[in-house]
Amino acid sequence: MRGLAGVGCELNSVLPLLVAVLVIAFREVWLAHRRSLVNRALHEARRPLQVIALSLPVGSGRMIPALPVWQAIRALGEVDRQINGGAPDRIRPEPVACRLMTEACARRWQSRARMVGGGIEVRWTGPEALVTGDPAMLSAAIENLILNAIEHGGPRIVVRALVVGRRLRVEVTDNGRSHRAEGRSGSPAEVVARLRGRERHGHGLAVVRDVARRHDGRFDLQVDERGSSATLTLPCESRPAAPATGLVGTEG
Repeated sequence: MRGLAGVGCELNSVLPLLVAVLVIAFREVWLAHRRSLVNRALHEARRPLQVIALSLPVGSGRMIPALPVWQAIRALGEVDRQINGGAPDRIRPEPVACRLMTEACARRWQSRARMVGGGIEVRWTGPEALVTGDPAMLSAAIENLILNAIEHGGPRIVVRALVVGRRLRVEVTDNGRSHRAEGRSGSPAEVVARLRGRERHGHGLAVVRDVARRHDGRFDLQVDERGSSATLTLPCESRPAAPATGLVGTEG
């Protein structure tokens, strides 16, 4: 009897460990299954995007409307790396004509702003600015500022760009009066919470901060009862004439 009791005690002491091993094994099998499903979905999403991108005309000196498609392909690549590992994309620096880029970003989101009863106005002060950087990342930063203003601010959105010396300052402002549902506070604290992503996690502004850091720039956000002001500052070279062949624009 004592022997059986001893075996029972040993089993009781080992049982939690066995349960933990089984739980971990089940979790790993479940994660492997999920990873397989996600990789399949990534493959299916990437393929039509590549077909669309490759079917668009390629021209020297400007990034035509294929840019959003390539942005989507790169975003899927980042998801792939997070799941399966691998080195992140390196910045591919080239001279970017920022006035063309900013105006194209505003045009791409103008219809979205009009859907919520607003609009986007671009005001450029100074010469053309050439920023050496990744055009897809720089466009993504400005588009995220605009989209953030549409979704969390609005309805009147103004994109002001100022070139002074070797600095480009792009400021996106809104009057903060749209998207305030009944029962939701319009206080500055509430607006800040929404802009920082309490409701939408703030992924867009995180993208802007990362782009500013990787291009030796700066990102600032100010919010008050009148609305919000998000500013991206980047080092640049000024160019008074129209951009020459070989400079990257973003017509759309």
